Amino acid sequence: MMCPPQTATGGPELLHQLVSALSSKGFDISIYYVPVQENPVHENYLKYNCKFVTQIEDDPQNILIIPEALLFKTKAFKHIRKCVWWLSIDNLFKYGLSPRFYQYIRRLGGENLFRKSVMIGEVKGKFDYHIAQSYYAIDFLDKHGIKAGYLSDYLNTDFLQDSRQVDYNKKLPQVLYNPKKGIEFTKQIMAAYPEAKWIPLIGLKPAEVAELLKASMVYIDFGEHPGKDRFPREAAIYGCCVITGRKGSAANAGDVPIPEQYKIEDSATQISTITNRIKECCTAYSKHVNDFEAYRQKIYDEERVFIADLDKIFQRHP
Repeated sequence: MMCPPQTATGGPELLHQLVSALSSKGFDISIYYVPVQENPVHENYLKYNCKFVTQIEDDPQNILIIPEALLFKTKAFKHIRKCVWWLSIDNLFKYGLSPRFYQYIRRLGGENLFRKSVMIGEVKGKFDYHIAQSYYAIDFLDKHGIKAGYLSDYLNTDFLQDSRQVDYNKKLPQVLYNPKKGIEFTKQIMAAYPEAKWIPLIGLKPAEVAELLKASMVYIDFGEHPGKDRFPREAAIYGCCVITGRKGSAANAGDVPIPEQYKIEDSATQISTITNRIKECCTAYSKHVNDFEAYRQKIYDEERVFIADLDKIFQRHP
C-alpha cells in the first residue's frame, strides 16, 4: 500500500484501515510511505499496527495499491501489478499526475470535464485493477470506460463510540463549517446570516472536533465533495443537521443519503434558501434532526459493509 507519511487525514486513515483489515485476514501486506523517511507513521495510526517497508519488491506476483493522489509515483515500478484505489476523483487533477503533465493541463485553462477526460486517458489501460471509495467515482470512471469495484470506508471507531453519548437536549444553535472547502460561497452565506454563530473546523485535534460536533445543531458543507467525505458523516452521527451543496459525491443519494431538502445548489440565487434552512434547523432542531436517522444508521453499519466488500475483492489463493 502506497501512502504519504505523517499525514492525518481521512484518506491515509482509510489506507491504514485496509492494511490492518487485510493483515488480520492473513494477507502479507505492508505500507510503503512516499517519500521514505525515518519515522513515517503518524501517531493517530499506531493503533492499526501496520507493517511498513522502505523498498518495493517489483515482482509480478505482488500487487501495489495506490491512492489516486500518488499515481505519478508509480512509474519506477515496471513489473508489479498495480491497483488504483480512487479515494476521490477531483484530487487526481491536483496531485495524482506528474508535475509536468499537471502544468500542461493547467495551461489548457482550468479544470472541467474535458480536461478530466484527458487525464483519465493518461490512466486508462496503464493499471491492472481499479477500486473506488464512492459511487461518484464509480460513475465517473464507468463513463470513461474504466470498471472499478466498490470499496468504501468507515469512520474512526473512537468517533463512532463517542457519538452514541450525545445529549441532543444540550445542543446549541451554532453552525459549523470547514474553511478548507467551498469557503468563498460559505462566506456569502455567512454574510447573509451574520447573527448566526459560525465556527470553523480547522486547526483542531480530533477530540476538539468531536466536542464541537457534540455541541452544535448544524454543519454545512459546500465544498467539492471529491469522494465520500468524512466530515458530513461525523457531523451526522453527532446529531448535527447536515446541509450540503450538490457537487461531487453530494449529488447522489448513495454517497450522501440525506433528504433532498438539505441539498441546495451553491448559487447566489439559493443563499436565502440556505439561510432559511439553517434557521429552521436551529429553531426546530428536534424535528429536523430526526430526518437524518437513516443516514446515521447507515454510517454505523459502514464497517460491516466495508469488510463484506473487502472479502469480495481480495481473496487468498492456496
